Amino acid sequence: MMLYAVLLLTVACSAVCGTAQDEKKYRHNGRSVLEMCLIREGCKEIALTHPSPDDPSPLKDLCTAVGEKLGALDNRVCDSLLSPDNANDDPPETDGAQLPPRSDPAALALSGRTNYFEDCSDIHTALAMFNAVSSGIHDIKPAGLESPISVNCDQLTDGGGWTVIQRRFDGSIDFNRPYGAFQYGFGSVFGEQWLGLENIYRLTNQNAYELYIELEDWGGVVKYAKYASFSVGGSSTYYRLNVGGYSGTAGDGFSLSYSTTYGHYQNGQGFSARDVDNDTKSGSCAASLSSVTGGWWYKSCGLSALHGPYLRPSDYTTHSGRGIHWAPFGGPYYTYLKKSKMMVRPVDFEP
Repeated sequence: MMLYAVLLLTVACSAVCGTAQDEKKYRHNGRSVLEMCLIREGCKEIALTHPSPDDPSPLKDLCTAVGEKLGALDNRVCDSLLSPDNANDDPPETDGAQLPPRSDPAALALSGRTNYFEDCSDIHTALAMFNAVSSGIHDIKPAGLESPISVNCDQLTDGGGWTVIQRRFDGSIDFNRPYGAFQYGFGSVFGEQWLGLENIYRLTNQNAYELYIELEDWGGVVKYAKYASFSVGGSSTYYRLNVGGYSGTAGDGFSLSYSTTYGHYQNGQGFSARDVDNDTKSGSCAASLSSVTGGWWYKSCGLSALHGPYLRPSDYTTHSGRGIHWAPFGGPYYTYLKKSKMMVRPVDFEP
């Protein structure tokens, strides 16, 4: 695998390295940009399969230089040039050298691996060595898991390094599921997803983690809630919520500023679903109450529940109940938001 990456870099570099072309060429000469995109993909492969600070400095210098050149372009340029739709395009000229067949570097990097990063912050650190940081889908293996799991890595928000544990944006996945589904996860990294309580437990108990929740309403308003500490307990505690240190613009949906006796104070609660009731209210917040549904950490229900039905403005009525709910968000849509994303990152992460 390493040989492939080095060969790819060497051949592609022969066409673009050491030249005195100005920035205009890199912006407008599609062939040169494609070659640099290929170099950056090779850098990513090396970072993901052989992340070592002892890599030869010329190689790191090359990756850094290419990353800086491409940094002036829209990220979608490389995505477009390297997409399968362009797989049959004429290959770049390489002064007679044979360029290896074009492949998916992420798949190459992860195929046959026996060692994995523990979270997306580790992947950010590895990619940063080659100035090749970008968001994407990767396999990680938190301590205690027998097999790797696929996750979305957000490397842009608030400095990056975030492992996505929940994502909703189009209603394609039903979140009103039994406890077992929430325990082991559902959905897809390519769409809406819940990573699973067991995976989140393993992930957030290998280090000290923080939580970032990004929310968007139907008017295009985007806000966030950030918590300086976040973890969930093991299965014997029903994956008890441990969260603290709110900051942000969306408001504290876990009601941490209130007394622990307050009915909406959700910290310390076990997880409930439609068939498992761990809340303190008469009746189930996750199932039988008309205004609230979906698995969540409820007390006497609460000010937040991000797993309710996906309600569009045309769906919402006074009898429809709540959808993706975060009460402190405010505005006309706080009971049925359009998008939600929950992400975790080690508190000692440095971009």
